[in-house]
Amino acid sequence: MCADLAPGTCGKACPATLSAREHAECLIAFRFAGDAEALELARSLYAKTGVLPGVDTTRSQGTYAGTRVPTRPALPLGDHRQHLAWLIASFDRYDAVFTRLAARAPRPIDFRLHPDAFVFFSTETRAFPSAWGQGGVVGYNLEGPLHTNERDVLETVFHELFHLNDERRGGWSASALGELFEGIVHRCGSDHECFGDFAPHDTRVPDGTYYPFDERTRDVREYAAELALRYFREHEAILEGAPLEPPFKCVSEDNRVAWERLVEDFFGGLDLARDCALGPT
Repeated sequence: MCADLAPGTCGKACPATLSAREHAECLIAFRFAGDAEALELARSLYAKTGVLPGVDTTRSQGTYAGTRVPTRPALPLGDHRQHLAWLIASFDRYDAVFTRLAARAPRPIDFRLHPDAFVFFSTETRAFPSAWGQGGVVGYNLEGPLHTNERDVLETVFHELFHLNDERRGGWSASALGELFEGIVHRCGSDHECFGDFAPHDTRVPDGTYYPFDERTRDVREYAAELALRYFREHEAILEGAPLEPPFKCVSEDNRVAWERLVEDFFGGLDLARDCALGPT
């Protein structure tokens, strides 16, 4: 909350003698004092997630596709306060969907929906990375190209939440999906369209191919995060009575294997997508 301020600044405003909750609420009031609307949104975000909206000072240079991108710490104030509203709506949606999934899962769902912290930053102009997830923390670029509306924020943050869960599980994606992922990369080579059958989401790198498979961003961790997002999207749609067709698992054998491993290890073995032997319903 105070990493971008002179040492002791927040301590004077919010003494450590306060209880943990009182201290957190004091810090929010102190940092958002100049924007009443943003203050109420920040309070609501903390109340819903238990996570403080802080600033990112750990990455003076962001990295995307091998390119160093200058960043600076920033809070979602003024014209940026809308990001807080989108985050609140996103977490409300996650909680609503997973409450219904948990009631139907044969085993407990092992997927944490809240990070340990949010840290905000900005770039001079709209630039990647839009967000990052590491060490229990989600970093959020107020100028991120993927943060232009509520739905895009929901999907981007869910992607980052998977990175935190993946990391918590000791790098699950590499051990569970690494060989499968490398097989897809070898099979498709430089044929960008070939990757379409294996990409869980339609996100593409500018002037390139699907995000997990592009040479500049290729990483099994990104593939796994997109796969987890596909699980959320498919199950959200199923619960709404409008399933996505075809189910990702039905497009290829590799998809089926990856899907089943993800479902078993993170989502309590719950797969509501139709059986691949059946036609659309």
